[in-house]
Amino acid sequence: MSIKNSILKKPKVSIIITYYNLGEYIFDCILSILKQEYTNWEVFIVNDGSDEKNSKIVNRIIHEKIKIINLIENQGQLVAFTKGLSYATGEFVCMVDADDILLPNYLNTLLYIHLRNNVAFVSSSCGEINSKNEVVSLNYVNNPIKEIETEVRLSDTKNLFQANESFTIKYLSIKKTPFGLWEWNPSSSAMFRKSSLEILKYYPDKSFWKTGADKVVFSLAHLIGESINTSAVCYLYRHHGKNNSKTDLTVGYKKYLTQEYVNTLIDWNKKLRLDTLYMFLSHKKEFIEKYNKLNYLKMFYRIIFCINLKICAKIIKTFAHKLIRF
Repeated sequence: MSIKNSILKKPKVSIIITYYNLGEYIFDCILSILKQEYTNWEVFIVNDGSDEKNSKIVNRIIHEKIKIINLIENQGQLVAFTKGLSYATGEFVCMVDADDILLPNYLNTLLYIHLRNNVAFVSSSCGEINSKNEVVSLNYVNNPIKEIETEVRLSDTKNLFQANESFTIKYLSIKKTPFGLWEWNPSSSAMFRKSSLEILKYYPDKSFWKTGADKVVFSLAHLIGESINTSAVCYLYRHHGKNNSKTDLTVGYKKYLTQEYVNTLIDWNKKLRLDTLYMFLSHKKEFIEKYNKLNYLKMFYRIIFCINLKICAKIIKTFAHKLIRF
């Protein structure tokens, strides 16, 4: 379907970059935004209390569509993101890490899917690069959608880094993807409808999420309006040894998490559920007015009964192995 009308306007996309001492990568990230095929965007770089050296680097960025927001002290990724969100004027919002690189099709593809599907956010597939900008993989090992291409044509090999012209999408309902379950690629993968992020202003303890803010943002947005995963590769996730996940580069079809990070994930899951329940109880009146009583109750009970069947299956298998040993 083609829509041509001089009075219609393309929606604006607000790109929020949370920045903390990543000066050696920020210019690559900005350059990738300037090369986007879709041009109706604005950027807010939230400098989350970086040291003097890194603050000078980011403040050197001068562009009419890029604004720098300097926070006096380091308050964490979630605080920085919500601060940028308060300045955003676009109908759609992207949460981009300062060390990642967006492929030219990033905005075009995610917006294309959004305008044809009504969900809170769309999450793309991604590739991996190292600190030297060398491409390591165009199929992220932990990618929720495993089948990046079902058919490979000889012509595809002419341009190694050519973006997918065809791709698949997978709708994720709140019933099949319970609250708190992670089924997406990292933060830079997603484009949100701004309206789905309004709930973030009520979240009680933003300062806890120094890192891992995408866990909160994705989970709450999915609770409000569900989501879509696409096999289209739209950005490159950078490994540089300081990543929060502490994973290695691709080593075959597996990622190895440190025990420290596994413990962190457990703590995050506990924190997210308790804080969200507190938020729903503390702002019951506002939420009922906004979402109506029936939807409020549905969301409330989905938080309480967010049973992760995959994890339950792993627990059962673990107990089964122990019983077999005895």
